Amino acid sequence: MPIRVSSRQTTDRAWVRCAAVSAEDEPPSSSGSTAAATYTERAMTPKEAWRRMWTKADRYHVHGLSGAAFTLLGGGVLGAWAKRDLGALGVIDDPNAAEMVRDAVQNGGGSPEYWGVAVFSLLLAGVCAVSGTPLGTKRGWRKVELSARSTLFQLVLTWQALRLGPGGESLAFLDDAAWPLALSPFIWQCVTSAYIITATKDDKRSAVFILIGAWLFGAQVFPAASVIALPGGVAALSVERPGLVSVWTHSLLGLVWLLNWSTLGASMRARKVIDDDGYRSGFLLRPSAAWIALFALDVAAYAPFASVWEYFMSAGGSRGLGL
Repeated sequence: MPIRVSSRQTTDRAWVRCAAVSAEDEPPSSSGSTAAATYTERAMTPKEAWRRMWTKADRYHVHGLSGAAFTLLGGGVLGAWAKRDLGALGVIDDPNAAEMVRDAVQNGGGSPEYWGVAVFSLLLAGVCAVSGTPLGTKRGWRKVELSARSTLFQLVLTWQALRLGPGGESLAFLDDAAWPLALSPFIWQCVTSAYIITATKDDKRSAVFILIGAWLFGAQVFPAASVIALPGGVAALSVERPGLVSVWTHSLLGLVWLLNWSTLGASMRARKVIDDDGYRSGFLLRPSAAWIALFALDVAAYAPFASVWEYFMSAGGSRGLGL
């Protein structure tokens, strides 16, 4: 029987509708009814996914290109830092690794390796975040809110990383606002998550995972805010726990990367390129596990704590700085 095919998109699948042709092509049955429609499932092709994500609303594709560049460049820096940690720990053969880590610790954190590339990648991430917010106006207030919230989170993380890194004294004028800046995106996230869980039909598990992940960020952001807000805290940190300066700058870049990746996943989910399961596994859980692994490698290599107990007792390194 001849058929006419039309396509429609749902979640992360494309459904092909196979129905009978019109009455002039296929006569109705004696009962007057037409053939029943059937549906066949097929995976969305890369071309279809690309067309959904590569939007003309992104003028000159600034948002997409800067995001892709940061994902590759920032991910490369994080991978290089992880490789150096493994070399310093003797897991892989890297004859210069132990010396590089030792020099960083002896220089009070010094200039983290690849820091210039890391700063450039952070700037790319900032361009991606700021240019993405106006795009949300074409997709409703929920998209605008997501973009603005992610941008605020990212600006706080970027400021902390640059403040702790080489030349951070130029950003010291914001030190008095360290705690308000650090708390604002978390409060915003709690309000948004409560709204999603109680007043929308969005997937509740994803909303809970995002809320938990946001407070996982707090395990890094709050100790850093405590040190930055303390007069002379950053200088004291480089003296009392020099290895922690490198650990924190690495960690903060990792959180910016994780935030951008999860925001990309949220955009892909909104455009039905991936489903909720794919979003949770590929953009929330696995990347978070990778960030935790990098943090653990850094702590093992730079040894800012004598034990796990000291980490908790010092509130992640923010206490016991002799001030």
